[in-house]
Amino acid sequence: MRQRLITAAAVSAMGMTAAITLATPADATITGCTYKLISTEYNKGATVTCKGDGTSRFQAAVTCKRIDNGYEYRHDGQPAWADPRGGKSTVWCDSKARVIHTAYVALP
Repeated sequence: MRQRLITAAAVSAMGMTAAITLATPADATITGCTYKLISTEYNKGATVTCKGDGTSRFQAAVTCKRIDNGYEYRHDGQPAWADPRGGKSTVWCDSKARVIHTAYVALP
């Protein structure tokens, strides 16, 4: 299931509510982003795809929540370029944690 990232909006993904966050420098050119929740047998994460003119970088960011003790923390994905075809940044939570918030951060 792919979800569109929208500034200051909340969306529902796989039964969990994910608030969307955007931090954009004034000169960034990112025209739209979507995310997809991903998982393996042991880990949960998200892949964020952003389109742009190829001059702006971004990275995925997730808030993870541990299933065993409820601890919440943030993980950031690798930087990627927002190009016309869509650049991708993937980020994973630790084992025994799930994604509760998905966002992207525009980089300078």
